[in-house]
Amino acid sequence: MLFLHIFRLFCVFQDVLRNILDLNESVIQNEEFVCCVSGGKLFPGSVPLAHRYGGHQFGYWAGQLGDGRAHLLGEYTNRKGERWEVQLKGSGKTPYSRSGDGRAVIRSSVREFLCSEAMHFLGVPTSRALSLVVSEEPVWRDPFYNGSVIKERGAVVLRLAKSWFRISSLEILTRTGELDVLRTLLDFVIKEHFKSIATNDPDKYVVFFSRVLNETAHLIAHWMSVGFAHGVCNTDNFSLLSITFDYGPFGFMESYDPNFVPNTSDDEGRYSIGAQANVGLFNLQKLLEALKPLLTSDQLSQSLQILREYPQIYHQRFHELFKAKLGFLGNEEKDSYVIAFLLKVNISWIVFFSNCTIINSYSFFYFFYDIFNSQTVRS
Repeated sequence: MLFLHIFRLFCVFQDVLRNILDLNESVIQNEEFVCCVSGGKLFPGSVPLAHRYGGHQFGYWAGQLGDGRAHLLGEYTNRKGERWEVQLKGSGKTPYSRSGDGRAVIRSSVREFLCSEAMHFLGVPTSRALSLVVSEEPVWRDPFYNGSVIKERGAVVLRLAKSWFRISSLEILTRTGELDVLRTLLDFVIKEHFKSIATNDPDKYVVFFSRVLNETAHLIAHWMSVGFAHGVCNTDNFSLLSITFDYGPFGFMESYDPNFVPNTSDDEGRYSIGAQANVGLFNLQKLLEALKPLLTSDQLSQSLQILREYPQIYHQRFHELFKAKLGFLGNEEKDSYVIAFLLKVNISWIVFFSNCTIINSYSFFYFFYDIFNSQTVRS
C-alpha cells in the first residue's frame, strides 16, 4: 500500500460516514483518519489483502487478473448489524498489479465516487463510496489508448460493498483445476450472502445459480431503467450481488442509441448500450461453466434450462420498470409497443430515466403531445 503524506481529503459522503460506518462528521478533521482513507496507515485490526480472480477481455479468456489497484481492508459490522467489506481503490501495487503502478487517477475516481452514490439513491444495488482523496503526485496514463501518455493527478477512493466476490472469483478456480477450493469458496459465499439457501440442500448450487441469474437480470434491467450504461472490459467480473465500478467507462445516457459504446477501447461494440443485457447472459454462461464440475448431469440440465429463462426474466423486469415510470397499469400488449417507440425517440434520457416516476394522465398527455409534434423532449 501507499505511504503518501501529500494526499488531501477532497470529499466525504455523510450518509456512508454516519449510517454505514457509524462515524461522526468530526472524524474528517482527524489527520489519522485522512491517512487511513488514503492508504498511508491501517485501520485498527486491518489485515489488507488483494482479491484473486480471472476474467475475459472482449470475449477472450485473459487468465488470472486480480485486483491490481485495490486492497481489501477488512469487514465492518455496524450498529444495525449490517456487514460491509471495506476496500481502498488506487492505493498502490498488489500481487496482481503486473506491470501497473496500482494507482488511480482523479477522472475515474470522481466518476465512481459520484455514480455509485447516484445509483444507490436511485434504488439500484451498488457498491458505496465513503471518501475521495487526491494527490499532487503525478500518475502517467494513456487515456485514449493512442500512445499519447499524459501526466494526471492520483486519487484514492474508500468504497464498501456487501461482498466483492465476482463470477470470475469462482471461474479462475475451475480454470486452474482447484476444485476443492472452488467448493469451499462457493459454500462460503452461499453461507454468508445467500442465507435463504439451505447449506445441506443437495441442489444448493443449482438454487445458487438460479438466484444469481435472477438478480443479474433484475440488476441490469434496473440500471438500464435509470439510463446507466456500464462499459465493462472484463465481462465476467460482474459482482455476484451488486454493481461494481472496476473496469471501463460508465455513466448516464444522454440519448438512447443502442450502438453507442461507452468504452473507447471497444471497437466491436461488445459493451454498447444495446448489448448490456447480452453481457449479463455471457457472465451467466461463464458462471455455469465454473459450476459445472460440481454438478450432476441432472443438475446441469436443470441449470441449462434456468439459463434459457434469462431473456424472459430480463425483458419482463425491464418492461415492469418502464411501465411504472409511465404509470401504466395492468399488462396490455400495446405497452411493449409504446416502450419500443420511446426507445427510438430522440428525447433527453437523463431527464426521463432519472426523474420520471408515475405520472398523472394530464402530464402523460402533454408528454406524448411533445413527442409526436417535435420528436424531441428536452429538459
